[in-house]
Amino acid sequence: MNYTSIKNFGPNAVSEINNPLTYCLTNDLDNAFIHGGQSNVLRKDSRPCQLFLSDYCSQNWDHFCELGSQNTNISFPNGMQTPYGCAPPGTTQGDMLLRNTAERKYLIQMINGEQIFELFDPTVPNSPMISSWRPRGQQVGGYGQLNMAPIYSVNPDTIDNDIVMHKILEKPHIAHDILVNIYNTMKRLNTLERLKGTKLGNFYRIK
Repeated sequence: MNYTSIKNFGPNAVSEINNPLTYCLTNDLDNAFIHGGQSNVLRKDSRPCQLFLSDYCSQNWDHFCELGSQNTNISFPNGMQTPYGCAPPGTTQGDMLLRNTAERKYLIQMINGEQIFELFDPTVPNSPMISSWRPRGQQVGGYGQLNMAPIYSVNPDTIDNDIVMHKILEKPHIAHDILVNIYNTMKRLNTLERLKGTKLGNFYRIK
């Protein structure tokens, strides 16, 4: 039998109410009033919100990202956390957002990984897609993240104007593995010297 797809069932107009920012940056009470039952799943500290905001903020760190970075809650885990890197215990949700944004912004390759996509809110047909990584060929819900390896790098010509990196360098302990990875990648590609004179180059003590 052929069933009607959710995207073809009912109105398909875009509504600002369904903007993920209204789920991910509002308090639980407001979220519940706006989104009803979905607010129990898609709350500001949820994995879908962490995935959405990391992509959103990696493209443009704006006042919404700044607001999210001020979240001092330490009660929820990092939904993007994987065995190849994690934030230290006690990291706030705001600092997790910063770290997750850096993971997305500076990733140039995921060895043995494939990117998968899903609707942010599966009950809204035109909800934006969010993405995550899993080992290549692995079924959904499987294990094996240790087989993946991220490769990070930066553009030396623009890194001094990068607000995300500025913030990371103010709190390097939340992303030390990313910073080490960038250093090793650029050294391997013979581009490390191009960081000389930049804030990141000074952090690496490149003379």
